[in-house]
Amino acid sequence: MSKITIRQCLYFRAVAETGGIASAAQKVGISQPAIAQAIRKLEDLTGLVLFHRLHARGMELTAQGAEFLKYAEKLLGYADQVDQAIVEIAENRSGTVRLGCFQSLAPFCLAPIVRGYKERAPGVTLNVREMLQADLTSALYQNDLDLAVMYDLGLNPNRLTWRRMSAAQPYLIVPEDHRLAGLQTVSIRELDAEDFILFDAPQSREYFYAIFAEFDIGPRIAFRSASIESVRCSVANGLGVSILSMRPATDVTYDGNRVVCVALKEDLNPTPIVIAHRAEHPLNGLTKPLTDYCASVFDSLV
Repeated sequence: MSKITIRQCLYFRAVAETGGIASAAQKVGISQPAIAQAIRKLEDLTGLVLFHRLHARGMELTAQGAEFLKYAEKLLGYADQVDQAIVEIAENRSGTVRLGCFQSLAPFCLAPIVRGYKERAPGVTLNVREMLQADLTSALYQNDLDLAVMYDLGLNPNRLTWRRMSAAQPYLIVPEDHRLAGLQTVSIRELDAEDFILFDAPQSREYFYAIFAEFDIGPRIAFRSASIESVRCSVANGLGVSILSMRPATDVTYDGNRVVCVALKEDLNPTPIVIAHRAEHPLNGLTKPLTDYCASVFDSLV
C-alpha cells in the first residue's frame, strides 16, 4: 500500500488549483520548500509524474496528474467526513447504542422508539434485540448491551442501575361468553378453580404464582405459553382466562376472535417497567438522551 498522506494530497491539490508552488504555499499557509518537498515525495511514492515544470510559467498537471487528482479529491473528501464524524462523536451526536427489550414489551414500544429516535437523532444507530428477562440481565452484565427495557423483577442494584418509566396494571381477560365478561370489575378470588392460561415466560410465571399464593387461590393451569398473543388466542377460544399486564390497542386476537378485558378490584402491585444499564457504566451523551426518549414513549403507552 502506498504510504501517501492527507497532507501531501492537500498540497498537491493546492498546486493543481493555483498552478504554482508559491501561490499554493500562500493558499495553504505553508512554506514553499515544504510544498515542493511534499510534491517530490508524492511522486516518489506513487511513481507518477504529476506536473510539468514550466519554470517561469509555473506548474501544469500531466495526464497522470489530472487522473490522480480525481482520487486525491475523493481522499480529501473522505478526510473531511472523518473530521466531521470525529466532532459528532465527541459531541455524542453520532454512534451506536445497543438496546435490548423484554420480548413481551417489544411489540408495544420497540418500533415507536426506533422510529421516533431515528427522527430525533439521525446520527445515532440503534442496534436492537428482543430477549427474555434473564438474557437481558446477562447481556448487560457481559457488556453485550448498553441499555435494556425490562421489568423490575429481582434486578440486582449492586450490578444494575435503572430508571422507572411506567408500571403496567394487571387486568383479567376472559372469553366473550364467560360469566365474568359483562362485569366492570372483578375480584381475583373469582378465578379460584378456573381454567387459567399462563404467560409462561421466566420470572413472569413466578410473578403470577406469587399472586395466586397471596390471595390463596388455585386456578387450574389449562395451557401455558411464552407468547402473549398465544395466551390471548387461547382465552378467546374458550380454553380459560388469564391475567396480563400490557394491553394491546385491540381486543381482537390474531385468529379473528376476541377477548374481553375486565379490571381487577385488588391492587396487585403492578410491576415497574424500567430501562436499565450496568451500574459501573454511567449514562453518557449517547445513552442519556435515549433513556429520556424511551421514558417519553412509555408516558404515552401506559
